[in-house]
Amino acid sequence: MTGGSDCVRSRRCDSLPGREPPATSAGCFSAAAPETFGSFGLRAVGGGPLEGARLFRSRQLAGMTAAEADGLAHGLGVRAIYDIRGQREVLAAPEPYVVGTKTIQLTPEEGQRPKSASQRLVAGVIGEYGAPEERMRANYRRYVQEYPLMGTALRSIAAEGVPALIHCVNGKDRTGVLSALIMVVGGAHPDDIMADYLATNQVNAAQIAEEAERLGEGMTSYERAILLSFLEARPSYLAAFFDEVARLYGSLERYLVEGVRITAPQLAQLQELYGR
Repeated sequence: MTGGSDCVRSRRCDSLPGREPPATSAGCFSAAAPETFGSFGLRAVGGGPLEGARLFRSRQLAGMTAAEADGLAHGLGVRAIYDIRGQREVLAAPEPYVVGTKTIQLTPEEGQRPKSASQRLVAGVIGEYGAPEERMRANYRRYVQEYPLMGTALRSIAAEGVPALIHCVNGKDRTGVLSALIMVVGGAHPDDIMADYLATNQVNAAQIAEEAERLGEGMTSYERAILLSFLEARPSYLAAFFDEVARLYGSLERYLVEGVRITAPQLAQLQELYGR
């Protein structure tokens, strides 16, 4: 991966429909404005130019155009798509088949905690979920114990060994934690891991603004603050995940081996895929 002061133009991706260069004066990568592709906000895991990346993250692909599908498979070289949405989310927003790729549906268990944003993120109800950030921090802590899909996804990505795209609905929480774990395996600095996680707020800015306006109708200022804490990536969320890892396993290394059940060869494969 190139340093922040080096300008690396994405030659292969310059002509892709939907490609958005980072908003810097020289077209260089910026942690605050990653290079993206498509209406679904695809970007490289860990940031940086799309050129040379082999692991990508995004929002859901529903509504993807034929030109974007072609750019995904033939321009960016994605060969595997990991859809980690729940069953109801998949049914609510079906995605097109992308010729040249393999879609791997990794559906989490949904019996424990049904999700319905339309029922919980409304005036008069949202306050039941605690103070701003409280519920989301609890969700991230639960990921450590109640989300075996993380290990399944990492092992599958390692086994396939091909350029891959990971996505959930908004590419923020589940995708954010999974991308963070890939960066941990790849030896990224904690500051870079957090920066990549928080860059979701820039990539999803339009969607966050639209949902905040639509869902926030009739809410008090306090309820709107809670709403925004659901819509945005916040530093305390990812910190809560890693704090829970430390509390339960003592170290990230032990979590990867015992919690996620990643073997040494699989770690090496993930490091190779992440490496730029």
